[in-house]
Formats: sequence, C-alpha cells, structure tokens
Amino acid sequence: MSVAHVALPVPLPRTFDYLLPEGGVAKAGCRVRVPFGKQQERVGIVVSVSDHSELPLNELKSVIEILDNEPIFSPSIWRLLLWAADYYHHPLGDVLFHALPVLLRQGKPASNAPLWYWFATEEGQAVDINSLKRSAKQQQALAALRQGKIWRYQVAELDFTDATLQTLRRKGLCELASEAPAFTDWRERYAVAGERLRLNTEQATAVGAIHSASDGFLRLVAGRRNRFRQDRSVSERAGKRPRPGQTGAGDGAGNRPDAANDRPFSRTF
Repeated sequence: MSVAHVALPVPLPRTFDYLLPEGGVAKAGCRVRVPFGKQQERVGIVVSVSDHSELPLNELKSVIEILDNEPIFSPSIWRLLLWAADYYHHPLGDVLFHALPVLLRQGKPASNAPLWYWFATEEGQAVDINSLKRSAKQQQALAALRQGKIWRYQVAELDFTDATLQTLRRKGLCELASEAPAFTDWRERYAVAGERLRLNTEQATAVGAIHSASDGFLRLVAGRRNRFRQDRSVSERAGKRPRPGQTGAGDGAGNRPDAANDRPFSRTF
C-alpha cells in the first residue's frame, strides 16, 4: 500500500505517515485531511509518497480525504519552502501552512471563484426600449446591457442598481451568467524582448570570472564610477541570480559598500 508522508501545522520537526485509500493518488504538495490525536482531524500537506514507513503498516491510520488533485504550490515555491524549513531548522508543516491563505489552511477548495455578469437576452435586444419609459433607470440599464455584458462588480459604479437589473431579469430582458476568470502570467510584462545587450570587454571578463566560480557564490564587481548601475547591468546581462541563502553584497574579499554608497546599494539589491 502507498504511504503518504504528511506535514502538519504542529511544532514538531517531522512528518507523519498515513495510508492512502485504495486507488487514491496524492502528489507532493497536495492537501489531505487526516486523523490526528483523539477524535481530531487536521489538514496536512503531502511531502512525499512511498511504499514503506518506519512504523508497521498495520499501525498506520488512513487518510480521510484527498483534497487536491494537483499540488497547490508551484515547483519553484515548493522548492523554496523546503529549503527555508531546512535552512532555518523550522518545522516543515509550520512553514508550508504559513505560505497558504487561511481558507486553504482550513481545507476549503483551491478553486477560483467564478465572475458573474449581466447580459441582455434576445428579447432584451429586440424589445422597444421606449416600452420602459415609466422607468428611466430600467431604460438606462437595458441600453447599457445592449452595449455589452456588465460585470456584477461594476454595477456599483453605474447609475442604476442591482435591483434594477433584477427587475429586468423578471421581465426576461436580461440574465445573469458566470465565467471562470482568465489568469495571465505577470512575468510576461517584464520579460526582455529582442536582442540581449552585449557586454563590453571589462564586463565580459567579470562575467567570465563569476561563471567560473565553482561554489556559485555571486560577487559584487566594485568600480569607482557608475558603480551600482554597472553592477546591476552586469548582473542582468549575465543572467545570474543568487540562490536562496546567498548574497552578492561585498567585493569578493568580504568588504561591504562604504556608507556613502549604502543607499544606492540598497535600492539596487
């Protein structure tokens, strides 16, 4: 049988083993509901799955419910959280749960709430709008709906209310529908397009030295003029970024920036 090694939000530096239900699949990073203590249930996060445990399998309790089909953390965030727990010697369950919103900690579904909008029905598009002359608000609302759908959160910004739209709905002139929100990767806005900047001779020499460092530690290239702008330029063109726990502060010999340059250094790094 498959054994899930589960991190729980308790101050203990260990995971807890539970049997997965027959045919159940839980990936690392998925939430599960498990028994814990006397007549208690907890939401936990699967760290790994294997076919063995340090305890006899007949002594293990079973997972009550698998809450997620896919991990709730991206691969990069997952690696970061595992590293943080290890680096700071902090209980993994505590680290993982502090990275979750409250509702997800409580076991609520990790799904996106639909966005609701109003739209004019076929009858609403065809009806003579003057037939609503007794209600200027209804006329105004129907005219707006004929221009396109109106998101429900936008109604508060308009000159009519949700009650007006509900009245039109009862007359069959408009209807309420929903759709899943579209998500875009915010990083695309900041991606560098086109040809990459070329390094000059001195910058290329510095980048070569950085790349050749076997320990992967980043060093600050010190210069007398345009110091911080040049350092940032070299760093961006080299495509190098510090790994968690590393710093580029200093000149490679352990020297920190002087007080006069401390403020621009802070802004850059």
